Amino acid sequence: MSVSSVRSSSSKSPESTTASRVIIRIIGGTHTSLRTTESCRDHATTRPPLADELTMTTTDPAPQSVRTPRDLVGLALLHGGVAAWVGYGVVVKAVEFNPQLLPPPILQSLLWFARSTSVDASAFIEWSFRAILGVEVFIVLAVLCSIRYARVIAIATLSFFCLVLLIAMSMAGMKDGLSAALTGSCGCFGEKGFPASVMLLIDGVLLANAIFLAPRPRRGGTTALYAAMVIGAIAIFAIPERHVATPVPVDSAVSDPTATDAQIPASNAITGPWPAVPATWEKNYFPKWKEWIGKPFREQKLALAIDRPMPVDLEQGDWLITFSRWDCDHCQEMYRAHFAKPRAEKIMKVSIPDTTGRPLPMPCVGCVDKLLFRVKAGETGRSPNYLIQTPIIVRLKDGIVTAVCTDVDNVQELNAILNETIVEPAPPIATNIPPTNTAKSWPGPPAQLDAFYIAEFAGTEGKPFSDNSFARLIAGTIPADFLTGRWIVIFFREDCEHCHELLSTYFTGKLSVRTMTIAIPDADPNNINQNPCDACAKLSMIKGPNYVIGTPVVLAINDGVVECVIEDAEDMAALEACMKLTAP
Repeated sequence: MSVSSVRSSSSKSPESTTASRVIIRIIGGTHTSLRTTESCRDHATTRPPLADELTMTTTDPAPQSVRTPRDLVGLALLHGGVAAWVGYGVVVKAVEFNPQLLPPPILQSLLWFARSTSVDASAFIEWSFRAILGVEVFIVLAVLCSIRYARVIAIATLSFFCLVLLIAMSMAGMKDGLSAALTGSCGCFGEKGFPASVMLLIDGVLLANAIFLAPRPRRGGTTALYAAMVIGAIAIFAIPERHVATPVPVDSAVSDPTATDAQIPASNAITGPWPAVPATWEKNYFPKWKEWIGKPFREQKLALAIDRPMPVDLEQGDWLITFSRWDCDHCQEMYRAHFAKPRAEKIMKVSIPDTTGRPLPMPCVGCVDKLLFRVKAGETGRSPNYLIQTPIIVRLKDGIVTAVCTDVDNVQELNAILNETIVEPAPPIATNIPPTNTAKSWPGPPAQLDAFYIAEFAGTEGKPFSDNSFARLIAGTIPADFLTGRWIVIFFREDCEHCHELLSTYFTGKLSVRTMTIAIPDADPNNINQNPCDACAKLSMIKGPNYVIGTPVVLAINDGVVECVIEDAEDMAALEACMKLTAP
């Protein structure tokens, strides 16, 4: 066959044109052959079907995969859902520019490092916060734009988020119980953020989608990934700082309109006016408490952020300075246990004005109430961030910090700063009267707590109150004379209307019988009723376990031994007979 005939036949047959050149590689060998159009056509009539599958022409397009509806949903949730979810958190944190929006495990890790090193704590926290925002900006852009790496970045990010949320919920659960673990916010989305359990659910759904629904990525370039890295790095420096309000000049002198000439500074006290308002407020107040010890209170930046005027005798004698938040139930427990009765020291209660929950009653007898600086309505600028885990107690002696308690759950540390000890009942005076069965000293809670406790008071009449496993879970300092004489003990819930009615009816004003109220710490914080019993010793149960008890429950004890138990407060006759409040 001539060359012209080959060209002629090729022009007439497109199939001959596409098969003009075919290279067949022999698997396991090295031989290849180039055939002409004529021989290819002859061979096509005899080659087996497998050859059709192994033959690829040089001009055929690459096979294209078809996306199923499931693939499209998976891709939409992967690129759009994950990017929007993470991006929302970035926007909220960038606008607020508040490190306290970080999840508790991350924030506490940063604070621990800042406390343990000599770095500038404020600068370290700020730039760590900026770095986290920059990484999140990179994640958003990479997941949104990168075809090749979106899936693996989403899986890694969401897995980390789920781990952090589980740790945060575990921390809340061990401290405040299961309800707090499920309903508490991790703070990631500001004041109106979702509960941690809801965020864990959303992260889990997006993670499951990335693993099981989203198709594996096709090959793609790295341009989008590098661009996301660059933009994320720029974001670290480009996110604007919060404009903290400028201090308003005020009289720097310590003043008190009730001061008298008798208030003369002691010879060893710090003299001179209280320092002036600083030229600028700190963006983040993060005190290293242990470094305060041995130094004047007035030299601490946080002390200068307390609203003026200061008490005239603040730097004279013994003072306790408490830092707390209005919606902090742990702070409420501390005040009820240790500040609901007059103390020998003078007390200044400093509230941190960054709370978002419902204010709780904080009984503090004889306290001087103060606030840390905050921007008031109508003023420009924003308030500083107070990176303080409350409650905190600081002890002063003539203006010098002598001790700091950062963990009120540490009984030894708390008692050391408060100079408190649990006083044992005095031994009975020796007489000729045969000894009687007296109550034992208060044993305190067990070393290992159970998940839940059921109140079992039936049949306890005539038995020591301290032997009851439920009663042993009372938190706080038991009054020194609790196991001597007659006491009324009331277990109640702060959101219980029936409990509030009982307390308002029988336990207001001056009491004829010493009374202790014990709050069950599972009340709805949005429905708290203030305890009307001002003369009561106000304690609560240890947080953590779940308590199975119908409230109110009223007991009368005498010398530590249970006299009677009333679990049905509707039975007025039995209730009044047990309490004997009208007895002389």
